[in-house]
Amino acid sequence: MALVTADFLAGALTNYRAIFQKALSEGFLNSNDYLKIATVFNSTSDREAFNWLGESPSLSEWKDQRQLHGLRAESYTLVNKHYEATIEVDRDTYEDDKLGMIRPRIQGLATAALRYYNERVFSQLDDGESLYGYDTSYYFFADTRVIGNSANIDNLIEMACSGSADEIRAAIAAAQEKMRLFQDDWGKPMNLTPDTIVCAPEMEIAIKSALLAGVAGTVRPEVAFVKDIIVSPWIDLDATDWYMLCTTGSVKPLIFVLRKAPEFVALDNPKGDHVFKNKTFLYGVDTRFQVGFGDPRTAVKLKDV
Repeated sequence: MALVTADFLAGALTNYRAIFQKALSEGFLNSNDYLKIATVFNSTSDREAFNWLGESPSLSEWKDQRQLHGLRAESYTLVNKHYEATIEVDRDTYEDDKLGMIRPRIQGLATAALRYYNERVFSQLDDGESLYGYDTSYYFFADTRVIGNSANIDNLIEMACSGSADEIRAAIAAAQEKMRLFQDDWGKPMNLTPDTIVCAPEMEIAIKSALLAGVAGTVRPEVAFVKDIIVSPWIDLDATDWYMLCTTGSVKPLIFVLRKAPEFVALDNPKGDHVFKNKTFLYGVDTRFQVGFGDPRTAVKLKDV
């Protein structure tokens, strides 16, 4: 039977931190879909203001003096929030030499943090018809929107887009046409090109099948606008709705503000009040972040009707 002392627990904690960091590093390689559609900003405060969002001005002939363009009048502020997950380990687990039972749970804490990042980012995309974008006057997905001197920006397409391969291909064509014509804040075409589809698991096979080569191996033109298909279980408001995104710009469709990366923490003083009262040690993960919207011109929602 192991003797549960402060030195014993300090050694265990060092080992757990190494296990956690290794699982976190490996997880970033395998569970990073949120990074594909969200621009990451490292935060140094409790909140971050994004009134600089919007397109940089187009070039114009330099005549008398420079044309100055200030920040946006709207204030889009994201407040960082705290998140945690905690496990209890009974003192008997140590005394009975069952440390191997704890390892997968420590690994699971790292996995849970990354999974939650993905959940928050993709569910934010899924809430785009009911949450305001950075321009604060329109929902992120809307039929009507003007940014500065742009023409109307309609990034919500309602059409039959999920019932057949022909409908899916027609929806891709409609989305790329819309996005190509979106204008910047000064009324100039941005010439954005969609490159990523985001869909629920229910649409994965149908979309991939619709993009297969045609007769005699002919490559379908719609394939040019689909470099990646991200299947997310958090796209669940309506499984037949899906998205086409442009992820190659300086600002992606979503914003991920990271104030504090996942950190492994412990409450494991063998003489502490919690252990005395409950006979358990606590291990957890803490993180602090927020998710918001980037440029609505980089995303089009296909809403099945």
